[in-house]
Amino acid sequence: MKIKQLFLNPFADFSERTLFLVGIIGFLLSSYLIYLSGQQFNGFMHFYKPEVTVSFIAVLKVHAYMVLAPLILLYIVGVIANNKTRIIDVLNVILIAPFPLYLMLLLSKLINQDKFTSEIDQALKNGDHTLSSIDKGQMALFGLFGIFVLFLLFYQFYLLVKGMNIAVNNKKVWISILFVALYFMLDLGIQFYF
Repeated sequence: MKIKQLFLNPFADFSERTLFLVGIIGFLLSSYLIYLSGQQFNGFMHFYKPEVTVSFIAVLKVHAYMVLAPLILLYIVGVIANNKTRIIDVLNVILIAPFPLYLMLLLSKLINQDKFTSEIDQALKNGDHTLSSIDKGQMALFGLFGIFVLFLLFYQFYLLVKGMNIAVNNKKVWISILFVALYFMLDLGIQFYF
């Protein structure tokens, strides 16, 4: 198997058992990374820093909700589109599709995004609206990081569509758009609950 195929469509090249195992490992590792960062989920595609410290169990619990909510919704839609849709296939999509998001979180911690954001906030509070006190090299780095984050977000939706198309045996573009729209709307709705 070529690396290109791994990134273009992992759902076609790996068994359901392998996808499930990798998805569960990713779920646990990303939960631990989020816990170490002091953050919590606030939807499928973003995190926030709560005012109080959260436990690892609390992070796992909310992360489980972030898997169960789209699993139920997309499984129901999948069964409506094709009554042979299997829950394990949809679960694997929900577990694997957020991997780009986890990479984004890891990279943001490695380049110390919180410190950079704090420096910009402080410069603006001090009246430096041109950000002349901020290192230009650091600004360029975070500009590139922002572009890469947009690519990762796009890639997350790409994986969602590829996986759901295989899980449902879909060949219709409008159903693919429906999967993305429902995932996005559910994410927006969940932000008000968590």
